[in-house]
Amino acid sequence: MEVRGSTAERWGQRLGRLLAVPGLLVLFAAAAFAIGDAVLAPAPTPDDPGFVDTVLGSRAVVAAIRLAVIFAGIFVIVSVVALIARGQWLTRVGPVHVSERVSDVEAENRRLEKLLEKTDETVEDMRQATGEGHGMLKQMNQDPRGVK
Repeated sequence: MEVRGSTAERWGQRLGRLLAVPGLLVLFAAAAFAIGDAVLAPAPTPDDPGFVDTVLGSRAVVAAIRLAVIFAGIFVIVSVVALIARGQWLTRVGPVHVSERVSDVEAENRRLEKLLEKTDETVEDMRQATGEGHGMLKQMNQDPRGVK
Protein backbone atom coordinates (compact mmCIF):
# COMPACT_ATOMS: atom_id res chain seq x y z
CA MET A 1 0.00 0.00 0.00
CA GLU A 2 1.45 3.35 -1.04
CA VAL A 3 1.48 6.04 1.59
CA ARG A 4 0.27 9.38 0.23
CA GLY A 5 1.92 12.64 1.15
CA SER A 6 0.67 14.94 3.85
CA THR A 7 -2.19 17.34 3.29
CA ALA A 8 0.27 20.22 2.92
CA GLU A 9 2.13 18.35 0.16
CA ARG A 10 -1.10 17.64 -1.72
CA TRP A 11 -2.18 21.30 -1.44
CA GLY A 12 1.27 22.38 -2.61
CA GLN A 13 0.97 20.15 -5.67
CA ARG A 14 -2.52 21.47 -6.46
CA LEU A 15 -1.37 25.06 -6.03
CA GLY A 16 1.64 24.41 -8.25
CA ARG A 17 -0.57 23.01 -11.01
CA LEU A 18 -3.04 25.84 -10.58
CA LEU A 19 -0.32 28.46 -10.98
CA ALA A 20 1.66 26.67 -13.70
CA VAL A 21 -1.03 26.40 -16.36
CA PRO A 22 -2.00 30.10 -16.46
CA GLY A 23 1.65 31.10 -16.14
CA LEU A 24 2.63 28.98 -19.12
CA LEU A 25 -0.31 30.28 -21.18
CA VAL A 26 0.72 33.87 -20.46
CA LEU A 27 4.33 33.12 -21.41
CA PHE A 28 3.31 31.44 -24.69
CA ALA A 29 1.07 34.40 -25.51
CA ALA A 30 3.99 36.71 -24.73
CA ALA A 31 6.18 34.65 -27.07
CA ALA A 32 3.67 34.99 -29.89
CA PHE A 33 3.41 38.74 -29.26
CA ALA A 34 7.21 39.09 -29.11
CA ILE A 35 7.65 37.39 -32.46
CA GLY A 36 4.84 39.35 -34.06
CA ASP A 37 6.03 42.66 -32.65
CA ALA A 38 9.64 42.02 -33.66
CA VAL A 39 8.69 41.09 -37.21
CA LEU A 40 5.84 43.50 -37.92
CA ALA A 41 6.74 46.67 -35.99
CA PRO A 42 8.92 49.27 -37.68
CA ALA A 43 12.41 49.55 -36.21
CA PRO A 44 13.88 53.05 -35.93
CA THR A 45 17.43 53.37 -37.20
CA PRO A 46 19.84 55.98 -35.84
CA ASP A 47 21.95 58.14 -38.18
CA ASP A 48 25.24 56.80 -36.77
CA PRO A 49 24.56 53.22 -35.52
CA GLY A 50 27.00 51.61 -33.11
CA PHE A 51 27.65 47.90 -32.65
CA VAL A 52 24.66 47.34 -30.35
CA ASP A 53 22.39 49.33 -32.68
CA THR A 54 23.57 47.26 -35.62
CA VAL A 55 23.03 43.94 -33.84
CA LEU A 56 19.66 44.93 -32.42
CA GLY A 57 18.62 46.50 -35.73
CA SER A 58 17.84 43.03 -37.04
CA ARG A 59 14.28 42.00 -36.32
CA ALA A 60 15.30 38.35 -36.17
CA VAL A 61 17.84 39.09 -33.41
CA VAL A 62 15.29 41.06 -31.40
CA ALA A 63 12.76 38.22 -31.78
CA ALA A 64 15.38 35.64 -30.71
CA ILE A 65 16.35 37.66 -27.62
CA ARG A 66 12.73 38.06 -26.62
CA LEU A 67 12.07 34.34 -27.11
CA ALA A 68 15.15 33.43 -25.05
CA VAL A 69 13.91 35.56 -22.15
CA ILE A 70 10.39 34.13 -22.40
CA PHE A 71 11.55 30.52 -22.56
CA ALA A 72 13.88 31.12 -19.62
CA GLY A 73 10.76 32.20 -17.70
CA ILE A 74 8.96 29.04 -18.82
CA PHE A 75 11.89 26.93 -17.65
CA VAL A 76 11.85 28.57 -14.22
CA ILE A 77 8.10 28.03 -13.79
CA VAL A 78 8.25 24.39 -14.89
CA SER A 79 11.27 23.73 -12.65
CA VAL A 80 9.62 25.24 -9.57
CA VAL A 81 6.41 23.27 -10.18
CA ALA A 82 8.43 20.06 -10.59
CA LEU A 83 10.24 20.70 -7.30
CA ILE A 84 6.96 21.37 -5.51
CA ALA A 85 5.47 18.16 -6.95
CA ARG A 86 8.43 16.21 -5.49
CA GLY A 87 7.88 17.81 -2.09
CA GLN A 88 10.91 20.11 -2.27
CA TRP A 89 11.11 23.87 -1.96
CA LEU A 90 13.65 26.42 -3.06
CA THR A 91 15.67 27.49 -0.05
CA ARG A 92 18.00 29.95 -1.75
CA VAL A 93 18.21 31.73 -5.08
CA GLY A 94 21.50 32.27 -6.84
CA PRO A 95 23.27 28.98 -6.75
CA VAL A 96 19.90 27.27 -6.39
CA HIS A 97 19.45 25.02 -3.36
CA VAL A 98 16.43 22.93 -2.61
CA SER A 99 15.23 21.53 0.67
CA GLU A 100 15.12 17.85 1.41
CA ARG A 101 11.99 16.01 0.48
CA VAL A 102 9.42 16.25 3.23
CA SER A 103 8.95 12.47 3.24
CA ASP A 104 12.73 12.01 3.66
CA VAL A 105 12.72 14.33 6.66
CA GLU A 106 9.78 12.48 8.20
CA ALA A 107 11.54 9.12 7.73
CA GLU A 108 14.69 10.55 9.35
CA ASN A 109 12.59 11.81 12.29
CA ARG A 110 11.08 8.33 12.81
CA ARG A 111 14.55 6.75 12.69
CA LEU A 112 15.90 9.23 15.23
CA GLU A 113 12.91 8.68 17.53
CA LYS A 114 13.55 4.91 17.54
CA LEU A 115 17.23 5.54 18.25
CA LEU A 116 16.27 7.87 21.12
CA GLU A 117 14.00 5.19 22.61
CA LYS A 118 16.84 2.65 22.50
CA THR A 119 19.18 5.18 24.08
CA ASP A 120 16.65 5.88 26.85
CA GLU A 121 16.43 2.14 27.57
CA THR A 122 20.23 1.90 27.74
CA VAL A 123 20.41 4.88 30.10
CA GLU A 124 17.74 3.33 32.34
CA ASP A 125 19.65 0.03 32.40
CA MET A 126 22.84 1.88 33.36
CA ARG A 127 21.00 3.74 36.15
CA GLN A 128 19.75 0.46 37.57
CA ALA A 129 23.22 -1.06 37.40
CA THR A 130 24.69 2.02 39.06
CA GLY A 131 22.03 1.88 41.79
CA GLU A 132 22.80 -1.79 42.44
CA GLY A 133 26.54 -1.05 42.55
CA HIS A 134 25.92 1.86 44.92
CA GLY A 135 23.84 -0.41 47.19
CA MET A 136 26.60 -3.04 47.23
CA LEU A 137 29.17 -0.35 48.02
CA LYS A 138 27.07 0.90 50.97
CA GLN A 139 26.71 -2.63 52.26
CA MET A 140 30.48 -3.21 52.04
CA ASN A 141 31.15 0.04 53.89
CA GLN A 142 28.86 -1.04 56.71
CA ASP A 143 30.48 -4.46 57.01
CA PRO A 144 34.19 -4.04 56.35
CA ARG A 145 34.73 -7.78 55.96
CA GLY A 146 32.05 -7.91 53.21
CA VAL A 147 30.39 -10.84 55.01
CA LYS A 148 26.95 -10.73 56.60
